[in-house]
Order: sequence, then structure tokens, then C-alpha cells
Amino acid sequence: MCGMSHDRRGPQSGVAGRHPVFEADDLAASVITGSQQAVARVDLASHRLTAVSPAAATLLRSGPDGLLGHDVGEFVAEEPTGAFPLLATGRLDGFEARRSLRRVDGSTMKAYVWAHVLGLDRPARFGVVFLADETCVPATSPAVARTDSRVIGTVDAEWRIDRISADVEVLLGYTASQLAGQSLLSAIHPNDLPELLTGLAHAHSSGLNAVVRMRVRQADTSWLLCRVRVAPLADPPCFAFTVRALAVPAAGSDARARDLELLLTRIGHEVLSAGLTIPSPRFPTLAERPELARLSSREWEVLLQLSEGARVPSIAEELRLRPSTVRNHLSSIFTKVGVRSQAELLDLLKSGQDGVSEGGV
Repeated sequence: MCGMSHDRRGPQSGVAGRHPVFEADDLAASVITGSQQAVARVDLASHRLTAVSPAAATLLRSGPDGLLGHDVGEFVAEEPTGAFPLLATGRLDGFEARRSLRRVDGSTMKAYVWAHVLGLDRPARFGVVFLADETCVPATSPAVARTDSRVIGTVDAEWRIDRISADVEVLLGYTASQLAGQSLLSAIHPNDLPELLTGLAHAHSSGLNAVVRMRVRQADTSWLLCRVRVAPLADPPCFAFTVRALAVPAAGSDARARDLELLLTRIGHEVLSAGLTIPSPRFPTLAERPELARLSSREWEVLLQLSEGARVPSIAEELRLRPSTVRNHLSSIFTKVGVRSQAELLDLLKSGQDGVSEGGV
């Protein structure tokens, strides 16, 4: 098994199913082992796998039971990033990266890895690790499309919001125009700022996207518990972000199982869309092109891809959409910003930057 023999599990070898780690929260373990996603549960203190789905075992070329008890680090063919200790201590909620993984048979594969803690307690006892490659496609879920509201944006060097999608009105009650140019710090609960700084420090030092849990101020001044994903931009301390509401698990085993299944499906879709789409420094801010404040997060993603030279087929492939869906998003973008073609749209983006440069000289 090329360095991954069962004797590396130490005292758990041969009796992994009887170890307390494997008996804890049988409901979560059963949901994970029955999932169509390529996902595994990890005991964060020991880094050992405690539940593995068939899809994850297939990617790693093993049976699910053959992976139980192994240290997750055995499967990483690169230097560790230092993120797992941050998950175990509650300083980070998640991270994601493209990694080279070592399979059980000794071969390697390039995969997109998404790790996140389970539950609301901090520090958490367990985390989940998702894997994705070209052959691992999570099942679609209409429930995710109906209920999952996501906001994307960027923050400049002075921690002001310079780009944000129109979905923020649904999530927090503000319009994108109201938030443009506002300090991000005023939107974050003061007690949660250390978590954000930890995530940003890890993102900038490792190049990974990091995930933190924090309370975000809504328009009615109440606080909404959210999962915030941050990605480093080329010019630190600038960064890009996504924000999603963090649902509180329902009571009862049946409700908890449904919540966990929905969470796995939602994260599976996040894995599919892989890295956060990041604008280049040349892309206009809302101050430069106020009409961009009308765009949804998905329309922003399509527009960013288009501005980098991608066309409909490659945009569809990158965002895991049908070409017809990309064209529908483009049509909506044309209407919202007042153009009639891709060429006019690209000219508008370029003229916005040219206008700003000339005004500043």
C-alpha cells in the first residue's frame, strides 16, 4: 500500500470500529458513509479518518473500511499547509486548495480539497474533507439552488468594500450601492475580528482560501451568523470574499440528518465551483462603474471570466453551467448595465478604467 499499511494506525489497528472516536455521533457518520459526495469525516485532534463515503474511497482506490483510522496526512503528497491545527483549535472554520494526493495504490492525483469543521461548537471535534477531480461530480440538488444565498465581493487596501454583488440585499438587507466604499470592519462583530484576521493571515501566507465563522451586521442592526470565505488578492491586504448564512441545525435526529445531507450537497457544489473567482486589478470597482451593483454573484462570476478573455464554452466549463445558462446570464448583464453585446460590454469595462486613470492624472 506504498507507505499506507494498516499498522500505521497504531493501537487502533484491527479494532478501529471499537475506538470511541468511531462511535461518536453515529448519525453524522451514517450520513457521510451514505453520501454521494467524495467526503470523509476527520477527528481533528488525531487527524484520523472516522467515516468515509464510497465515492471518496473510490478516488483514493480503497474500500471505505480500509481507510478508517488512517491519518489524513498520509494521503497528501505535498508539504502540510498548517491549516488542520487551526481547525482543531477553532481558529479557522475551513480551507480549500488544489493538492496532490497519494492514493492507496501508490499513484498520485491532482484534486481540489475542501475541509470544514462540523457543528457549531468551537473548537469542533470533527471536520469533513471533500475531494473533487474531473470524475467526481456531486449530485444536483434543487434545494440548494432555492435556499442558498451567496454574496461575493472584494475589499481594498483600506478595508473598504469596493465590489459586492446585489445578492447582499437578500442576505443582509442592504443594497450593493449602499455598501460600496464602506468599511468592512463596521459590518463585523468586534468579537469575531480575530477569526477574520487569522483566516486572512493564513490565506495570504499559504495562498489557500480560508473559511471563518462570524456575525455580520444586517440592515436592521441585528447580527447574522455567516460563513465567510476569504481569498488573497495579488496586492495584500486586499482580498476577495463570499458570505453565506450559517443555518442552525434543527432538533431531532431526522431533522439533523436532513440538515447534514443538505450541508454536504451545498459544500459539494462549492467544491465543484472550486476557487473563488477573483477580479484583476484592471476590473472596475463600483465607484468606477455603479451599474455593476445590480449584478448577482453568478453574473459577477460570468463577467469576470469574460473580462479575462474567456468565451461562453469555457465559462460554462469553468463554472459547471450549461452554455445556454451562461448566455442567459450574459443577456441579464447586458440589460442591467445597458449594452447590447459582449463587445460593448468589454468596451464599457475598459472605458470605466480609462476614465478613472485620466481623471487621476
